[in-house]
Amino acid sequence: MTFTPESRRERLRTLLDLPTTTPNEDSARLMEVAEASVHADEDGASAVRVVTADGDAIPAFLLRPDPEAATGAAVVLVAGHGRGIDDLVAVDPADEYHDGLAHKLARAGLTVLCPEMISFGRRRFPRPAGGVPYEPTENSCGIDAARYLLHGRPLMGARAADAQAAVQALRRLPGVDPQRVGVAGGSGGGAVSLFLAAADPTIAGALVASYFCSFEASLCSIRHCPCNIVPGLLPDLEMADIAALIAPRPLILEAGERDRIFPIEATRRSFAQLAPVWEATGAPAPELVVTDAGHAFRAERSLESLVQRLR
Repeated sequence: MTFTPESRRERLRTLLDLPTTTPNEDSARLMEVAEASVHADEDGASAVRVVTADGDAIPAFLLRPDPEAATGAAVVLVAGHGRGIDDLVAVDPADEYHDGLAHKLARAGLTVLCPEMISFGRRRFPRPAGGVPYEPTENSCGIDAARYLLHGRPLMGARAADAQAAVQALRRLPGVDPQRVGVAGGSGGGAVSLFLAAADPTIAGALVASYFCSFEASLCSIRHCPCNIVPGLLPDLEMADIAALIAPRPLILEAGERDRIFPIEATRRSFAQLAPVWEATGAPAPELVVTDAGHAFRAERSLESLVQRLR
């Protein structure tokens, strides 16, 4: 069977249980809430809610750049496993993995919206009354993944849908160019960013860190959280096939040379498959930034490249 990019995209949307058509841009909005951010500093992280088309209110942080530095571009930033959005804005001390990432993006001139994903922070599955409270970095992925899979849906798809609603809401903000809203994230947040950018061709570009590899060399060979499982992807939609659906839009990948759960050799092999796809469209090829780190998100050259490509 011959697959076209659009047939692959429709297949991916179906497997993720995302709408097969792009939702109405008026279907999501931001709502300010009276909740002081314990991490807010001079960069101004404001607590908001992303209100979806279904009326769900997703906790989020919004960061606006200094007016003199603002580029008009924006990004939905998705956290990896940890405390959720608190890790993205923590500065004193900064989260070891994200390293104040939301503030880095805002200082680079981007408007940044950080929606809380299911299973983390404020959206963990409730513990029974009288049960042991969650530890700060503990998640409820195992429970939530089982709940979704038993209903025939992947948790990853629900997260992608929530990130998509955040993109729609961000496009409506004054000062944001709706044509220049991208997605970014590392590890689990990188997974959401990769899947959403591939499934939704209106996303302006993506920065995916410490995730892009191959399913065969990572999820199928090394123990990972069950929240990553999207039944039916293989054999037709390996990571490189999914990433190729982002063409001709900008794609920046970051990987650690010593990342033990996403082996760099497989990352390089998968990345080698991408350049011809972009070249066929006449667009600049994706960029792979390899750091000397393990499983970490440095956001140095990769952040610089994202800002350049969203101009």
